[in-house]
Amino acid sequence: MTTRAFATRPPPGGDPEPGRRRPSGRRPRRPAFAAVALGLPVAFMMAVYAYPVGAMLLRSVTEPEFGLANFARATTDPAIWHVLGVTVRMAAEVAVAAALLGFPVACFLAVSPPRRARILLLLVVIPFWTSVLVRSFAWIVLLGDGGLVTRLLSPLTGDEQGLLYSEGAVVVALTHILLPFPILIVKAALDQIDGSLTRAARTLGAGPVRAFARIYLPLAVPAIVSGAMLVFVIGLGFYVTPALVGGPRESTIAVVIAQNVQETFDWGMAATLATLLLLLAVTLTLLVRKLTRVKGLVSL
Repeated sequence: MTTRAFATRPPPGGDPEPGRRRPSGRRPRRPAFAAVALGLPVAFMMAVYAYPVGAMLLRSVTEPEFGLANFARATTDPAIWHVLGVTVRMAAEVAVAAALLGFPVACFLAVSPPRRARILLLLVVIPFWTSVLVRSFAWIVLLGDGGLVTRLLSPLTGDEQGLLYSEGAVVVALTHILLPFPILIVKAALDQIDGSLTRAARTLGAGPVRAFARIYLPLAVPAIVSGAMLVFVIGLGFYVTPALVGGPRESTIAVVIAQNVQETFDWGMAATLATLLLLLAVTLTLLVRKLTRVKGLVSL
């Protein structure tokens, strides 16, 4: 008599061999290439940006002793408020001047043929290849006594004294240095505007000025505001040009921070002023974003 072995089926949902895991059939997940490629720059930025900013914020409340004494001293000093006012005013003037000068250039680049636009765009970018220090010294020569700007303006003003070491000199030099930023930002936005919109407005009877003001300009306003805000934020913390071209009355907060570090060695007050400057930049950016309803300035 032969015996037949009958294979018994495991009960539904049961495990034929308890204690042994059933192979899932899925390979272990490996980090995607995009996650690795983005993770390394993020880690680098955290190391070289987040850590210094955190250390600065910590020093503002720990040196020379723990507490808010530095903030109390800074906020009750009239000289600090004067310097902050000068810094904000000059940064706003530079932002407005750069936006007004950069928008026509960006419009001309946007409507130019591709080959001409590339050549002109190269001319806009070339100043980035020159050191800010060299360009600032060039403005010292141009705006000084007997400089080119002084000789050109002397028939109109009747004065041969240069414009150097004044607020106007700082605004002119900073506008020249930061002008490529709004040009590049606005030009990139104008390239995305559909030209058929203005042509349709012209077809429906609108004149060129009305079509530009009612169709083209509103679409470009977000880019104009974003470019101006970028120039404004950079201008708030700019150091080299105001230190070389400006005078004692036009000292910016960056110059005062440098003096606290290099001359008085007051690191606590320097960190406090840097923290106040950071808070001021964030507050004004959020305020402009709220008033103009332009998205993309700050993401929260």
